Amino acid sequence: MKSLFAGVNPDDLAKPAAPSVADADKRRVGSAAVKSMDRAFVSIEEENRRLHDQLLSSEVIVELDPERVIPSFVNDRLDIEGDRSFQAFVEGIKEAGQKLPILVRPLPDKPGHYQAAYGHRRLRACQILKRPVKAIVRALSDEELVKSQGIENSERLNLSFIEQALFALALKARGYSRELISEALGRKDGQKMAYISILTNAAALVPADLIRLIGPASAIGRPKWEKLGSLIKDGRLSPEQSNAVEGLVRSLEWEASDSDQRFGLVLDVLGRPVKSEPDITEIHVAGGHVIVARRSSAATKFAIPDDRIPGLSAWLVQRLPELVEEFQSTQRGGER
Repeated sequence: MKSLFAGVNPDDLAKPAAPSVADADKRRVGSAAVKSMDRAFVSIEEENRRLHDQLLSSEVIVELDPERVIPSFVNDRLDIEGDRSFQAFVEGIKEAGQKLPILVRPLPDKPGHYQAAYGHRRLRACQILKRPVKAIVRALSDEELVKSQGIENSERLNLSFIEQALFALALKARGYSRELISEALGRKDGQKMAYISILTNAAALVPADLIRLIGPASAIGRPKWEKLGSLIKDGRLSPEQSNAVEGLVRSLEWEASDSDQRFGLVLDVLGRPVKSEPDITEIHVAGGHVIVARRSSAATKFAIPDDRIPGLSAWLVQRLPELVEEFQSTQRGGER
């Protein structure tokens, strides 16, 4: 034994033996397998966590009584049922059913009742058909509800200029910023901020009641609405203009017209020169006779009964230059 290990250093024997190439390969394979299993378990855990979170955040489509759903507090549609395509829309839902759900929020002060954020046409169609409306229920603040309307507005091709303008003005009146109004209209890029001012300014020119009488007027753009606004002082119709519009609305022509044609009728009637009724004053003179004075914006006319006061007209004509001079002298004296 001594002869066998005579030339061996005891320190070398104390060192751990280096693994063979085969052993190293086996250990490497085993380590890789363990790591692969670890990664698999981690991946499964992450997938389970993701699915769990998704299930927790998923929104179920429910069916609601449409009579328990009210429109958004700021409606962006002027006349749903007046739209010529709406009847076909209702028939489509009747035949094929409601394909897309509407978005609603629960009303805290009325349990079991909701307010629509978007999908007002689908809601109205279901009300007409007396069938449940498919909806996603989500807790929304007022701002979130308005932003949700922007989702639908961004995809909408038939929202008219005046519908956008009236919607923007209503939001502005509630104190919302131009940025939020822009987002609610589906216009998120900053360069559209100036367009919001254009919309609100145009809507402020025309009384809201008159806009609703006319309807969405899909073919009428900004220039014509601004032209109509220029005919209205301070956003309010004068008594003469109100009478003219009321007469127009009662006409058969109005009943037979669509929204675009009604705009043209209103523009035409308000564009005509206003003929005000003359101010008539009766002047009682001696003898119980009456002289009538008719004042208009252009002139004042006197009617003298010559058969009852003979010679008065001729006398006034003769004295008129002196009377005018006396009047002018009085005016000059008042200016001093």
